[in-house]
Amino acid sequence: MDANWDFLLSEFRRLGGIADNVFQKEGENGRGIFPIDTNMKARVFTPSKLMVKKDDIYLEENKLRIKKDKEYHHEIRNFFNFYQDNFSWGSGGKENTELFEKGLSLFSSNLKELIKKYALVDLEERHKDKWNNVIKERFLNSRVFKIKNSTFVVPMVELVNHKVKSLPFIVSEKGISTPNYPVINGELRHSYNNMSPLSRFFYQGFFSEESIVFSIPFSIDIKNIGINIQCKGNLLEDDSMKMEKSDNKIILEGLPIADVNHPRLPYDYFDEILRKIGNKNIPQELLLKIFQINISIRKKIINESDLIKNDVSKILTKIMYHEIDLINYHN
Repeated sequence: MDANWDFLLSEFRRLGGIADNVFQKEGENGRGIFPIDTNMKARVFTPSKLMVKKDDIYLEENKLRIKKDKEYHHEIRNFFNFYQDNFSWGSGGKENTELFEKGLSLFSSNLKELIKKYALVDLEERHKDKWNNVIKERFLNSRVFKIKNSTFVVPMVELVNHKVKSLPFIVSEKGISTPNYPVINGELRHSYNNMSPLSRFFYQGFFSEESIVFSIPFSIDIKNIGINIQCKGNLLEDDSMKMEKSDNKIILEGLPIADVNHPRLPYDYFDEILRKIGNKNIPQELLLKIFQINISIRKKIINESDLIKNDVSKILTKIMYHEIDLINYHN
């Protein structure tokens, strides 16, 4: 075992953390957390006192540090510094984030416009600050855990990678724990949250075969009945239906258009929208038109992305094909 890892575990446990039967190594998805003994359970628990609010973190000589005016015990600060320097920001985190953001910055103006309009990500705005601050913000945003109305960096649990169809991490007043898995012969994983592949790409910088796809923004006039249907193109994080209705305009916050786990969801969701609207003259084939619009826009993004030919644009192209496949499954 690595001496730094052994020291990290000893300090983590001394400060109330739990790291049972785990070690870090390279796997199929980069560095991850694995069981030492595959015949025993593995678990990581980070107590709340070791969690650091994102807003309390700043750059000092290009190292992540806790702001001096924030009330954290010196032992917590020392642990945080060692962890960031050797296992997170200073151990590939900064470099990987910078490579990803540089790849995005090399996108053409046409591709950036498509992303701004349809993925709702303004890359010019994202990169307008001093570059070191941009990288720090993107790194932290991709790592933090949202609890109630605050976001936290959670040492150790943060090192556990995301996987679709995994159990979610466990949040309590005492801290955050990996799921209560039985004995597993492989990498310890958990699910961060529900997100589309495209959103996962811009939020956390990697390709993941997420199971759900949401519509891009659109506006469709149904001329024979004088109704305009718009979609803002946002993610929906719960089952609630968010829509606004006026005399001749219907505005949807978001619209699921594919779900591997629940193939009927797009149809059932859209049928419920029609029921709430109460207008029986809206054609049923409207959803198929929405599918086609979504596929067409994704093909435009693929065409522009293929012109860039860097590693990041290749990932974007792969994601677009994946989302098209999921939409076609329902189309």
